[in-house]
Amino acid sequence: MSWLADAEVTLPKTDAELLAEAQASKIKEINDAYTAAAEPLIKEYPEIEQQSWTEQNREARAFLDWHAAPQGDAPATPVLDNILIGRNGEHGTETLAELCEAVVSNAERFTQFQQLTGKRQRLVKAVKTAGTDEAVNAISW
Repeated sequence: MSWLADAEVTLPKTDAELLAEAQASKIKEINDAYTAAAEPLIKEYPEIEQQSWTEQNREARAFLDWHAAPQGDAPATPVLDNILIGRNGEHGTETLAELCEAVVSNAERFTQFQQLTGKRQRLVKAVKTAGTDEAVNAISW
């Protein structure tokens, strides 16, 4: 039986294997389309800066709430304070309130973009529950 072990025989793929391949390919296609849709929003920002967006948004909203009706001390804004130092350099005039408005405006655009995050998740779920490779291929971004 050693000839069988040495033989290069390629068996046809099972229906389950074909379905798994179609699903993997379709999920990659969906993720690529999602990434392409996000690209215009994030292309100018390095990933390391993107990691601070949640904190920037939190600080900006807290400051703007306080700024609208100042009572007590202003909330701490260490991330935005440091960004503002860098943005203004030695001669800049941008205020913390202006920076906060810009941060919130960007955050709202990204919040609206999350509809596409939901769409991506819905389509991936549909792909994973599709029973045939034909059903998988019928799903499109």
